[in-house]
Amino acid sequence: MDTSSRLWEAPVTLITVSSKESFGREVREALEQRFRFQAVWHLGHDEVARLRTMGAEEKGIVLIDFGDAARALAVARSIDGRPQFAGLAVGTGRTREELLELMQAGIREVLPRLDPPEIVGAVHRAVVKLTAADEQAGDIFAFLPAKPGCGATTMATHATAAAGRLISQPPLLLDFDIRLGVTSFLLKAEGTHTILDALQQAERLDDHLWSNLVSERENLHVLGSGPMDFSKPVFAGRFSELLDFAVRKYSLVAVDLPGTMEDYECDTLARAKRIFLVCTSDIGALHVARRKATWLRELGLAGNVSVILNCAQRRNTLPAAAVERIIQMPIRYVVPAGESEIARLAEKGATMSGSSSLARQIGKIASEMAAGRPLSRKPNPVRRFVEYFSISAARDAQAR
Repeated sequence: MDTSSRLWEAPVTLITVSSKESFGREVREALEQRFRFQAVWHLGHDEVARLRTMGAEEKGIVLIDFGDAARALAVARSIDGRPQFAGLAVGTGRTREELLELMQAGIREVLPRLDPPEIVGAVHRAVVKLTAADEQAGDIFAFLPAKPGCGATTMATHATAAAGRLISQPPLLLDFDIRLGVTSFLLKAEGTHTILDALQQAERLDDHLWSNLVSERENLHVLGSGPMDFSKPVFAGRFSELLDFAVRKYSLVAVDLPGTMEDYECDTLARAKRIFLVCTSDIGALHVARRKATWLRELGLAGNVSVILNCAQRRNTLPAAAVERIIQMPIRYVVPAGESEIARLAEKGATMSGSSSLARQIGKIASEMAAGRPLSRKPNPVRRFVEYFSISAARDAQAR
C-alpha cells in the first residue's frame, strides 16, 4: 500500500522508548500524516514493564532510542521472541559491532538517525509484517558462499529446481547478488525484468505486478539478476519488503546471496529456516568459511547451518574430517565436481535431473528443502494406459 496517498488505519499500538520526550514527539510528527494507530505510548526506559501488560493478540511497534545504548539494548532483549512486537532501533547501527549486538538482541530494523522518510518506511514495513503475521508464511532457504566461485549459485539454482519437481506449488528463487549474479544466465531467463526491478517496486508489489516480473522455468519461479548501473544504490529495507511479499506468496523461497555479509544479507540469514554454507576445500575458501562460521555462531544462527562441501572429488581435495576441523562446523552434504555436466546444462538453460553422482547429491538438498510441503502428484501409469481406450471400444472387444 502506498502510505503517501492517504492515512493508513494501522491496527497496532505505536510505542516510543526514550529518556527524552522530544524523541516521541518527533516520531509522532513524522507519522501523523501517514498512519492512524490504535494507541500511541511514550515510555521511559524504567517504564517498559508496561509492555508485559499487552496480550498475545495485541500488536505493537516499538521504536527504541539508542542514545543510551545499554538501556536500549535491555529494552530490545525484553521484546525479543515475542512475535506481537516489532522492534526498531534508532540512532545506532553505524558499525558492524553495533549491528551484531542488535541482531543478537532480536532487532532487524535499524535506522542510524531519526529521519522522517526513513521512519515512515520502517514503520510501514513493520505494520505489514505484524498484520500479516497470522497468515501462513513460507520458509526461506539461504545459499551463502564461503567466497565467490564456491558454487553456491549452482547449488541454489539446481536444488531449488529439483525441489520444484517434488512439491505441488512452484518454489521461488531470488538472486540477491544484484550486481554479479548468474542465475538468469544458468537458466537462460535473461528477460527484461530482474531482481532490481522488483526491489524498486517492493513497496507496491501485488499479484498482477509480480506476474509481470517473475520468470518461469518448469515448476520454478525465478527473479534473476541482470545488467545494472553499478553506482545505483539499493536500500537494505527493500530486500526485507521483497522477502515479506515472497513468503506470503510461496511456501518455499530460496535466496542466492553474494556472501559479502552486507546488512540485507544478515537480515536474510536471520530469517532463514536453513542456511547452506557452500565451500570448497581450497585453503582460501576454508579460511573465509571459518570466519563466516564464527560470524554465524555469534549471530546465534549456527543451529540453522548446513555446510555443503562442493567439488569434493578434485585432485588434492582435503578429506571431509579435515575440512570440519578447519571451519569448526559439521559437513552435511559432500557434492562431487561436475563442471562438464553443469556447463552442458547452462548451454541449454536446463536444470539438473537424472542419476549422476552430482544429481543425486543435489536431490538430497532438494529433499531437505521440500520436506513438510504438499508433494506433487505423480501420474498413475496404469490409469494413463487405460485412458488410451474408450469405454465402448473396450466393451466391444469383450463382446467379441
